[in-house]
Order: sequence, then C-alpha cells, then structure tokens
Amino acid sequence: MSKSTRNLLLFVALFSVFSSVSGLIYKFILGADMPMFPIIGGLICGFVLTYLVTSYNKDDDFMPKK
Repeated sequence: MSKSTRNLLLFVALFSVFSSVSGLIYKFILGADMPMFPIIGGLICGFVLTYLVTSYNKDDDFMPKK
C-alpha cells in the first residue's frame, strides 16, 4: 500500500472516530435527541479501519522486496 493511500485511509478512520466522539459528547452533555446507532457505528468503523490499515502496514515490512 502506498504511503498516500495509507495516510488517506487513516485520515478517514480518525475523522470517523473524532466525529463520533463529538456526537457522543454532544448527546450526553447537551442532551441532544440523537440515536446511538450512528455514533457507535462510527466509532466501530473508525477503530476497525485504523487497526486494519496499521496491521496491513506492519505486514509490508515482512514481505520480500522485488
């Protein structure tokens, strides 16, 4: 995976996590009427995508170079 692709995927994953955390804060502190499904879904997707990108990047270190 190229460095720019990895950085773009990490940006999307971290943006998903940060926006979900801000939605969670907005829901609990300000008492907004928001469903929990998109907040929890955004957190799970962000963390899973971050894990997959970082684990794939670690696998590249062990692959033989051409």
